[in-house]
Amino acid sequence: MTYVIDASVALKWFLTEEQNQGADALFEAFLTGRIELLAPEVLLLEVANALWKQVALLKLLRSEEAVSIFRDFITLPLNLRPSNPLASRALDLAIRLQHPVYDMLYCALAIENDCEFVTADNVLVSKLSGRLPFVRFLTTLEI
Repeated sequence: MTYVIDASVALKWFLTEEQNQGADALFEAFLTGRIELLAPEVLLLEVANALWKQVALLKLLRSEEAVSIFRDFITLPLNLRPSNPLASRALDLAIRLQHPVYDMLYCALAIENDCEFVTADNVLVSKLSGRLPFVRFLTTLEI
């Protein structure tokens, strides 16, 4: 089974947040080879930006912790796909669904690979799940 994940899921592997149970199960299934996880390369930037936010704006992490988390994150054997080939489809989706291109890159990758896109972003799921049935909220996933 293959899933596309976004930064909201990946960060749960490293930060103490709500709904970590689903993220932990997904991570374990990935590490044991039961599932494959895909993401567009922009995932790296989104994770780095979210860690910066944890340090600079929310004051929830020290800078050394954020750097260490990112260093660990980039060692994961995630299957990162180039964002450029997805950009045209992502733009089409963004215009049609009135939602930012960044999130639509994940949707475009899920469409391209005929798989589900798993996120921990409630707002995103609420907005898209009725129109894009492959968008799944992390806690609804049964691994």
